[in-house]
Amino acid sequence: MRIALVLKQKKQDEVERHISQAVVFNVEDGRVMGVENETVDADNLNSLFLWALSRKVGEIYIPEVADWVKILFHAVGVTIKRYDELEDNKLFQTFIV
Repeated sequence: MRIALVLKQKKQDEVERHISQAVVFNVEDGRVMGVENETVDADNLNSLFLWALSRKVGEIYIPEVADWVKILFHAVGVTIKRYDELEDNKLFQTFIV
């Protein structure tokens, strides 16, 4: 499974504020087998949706998400959650502190 953590944005200017960094973990049998850094427009749901599908990401963690967005993503097999829904995983917690 591929799990993505969309990191909190630092709003520096109007042009780049919509671009977020995402850390994508390739997880097999509860072990991290690989890590990738990517950029994604997390403020644009269409972009985030297409990015998740094209990268075969099964789970996404972001700072904020509405319930209707969770339902939409779930319909195509992508789980999307807020940071506070992260399980007690010290590896992931180090990225969102």
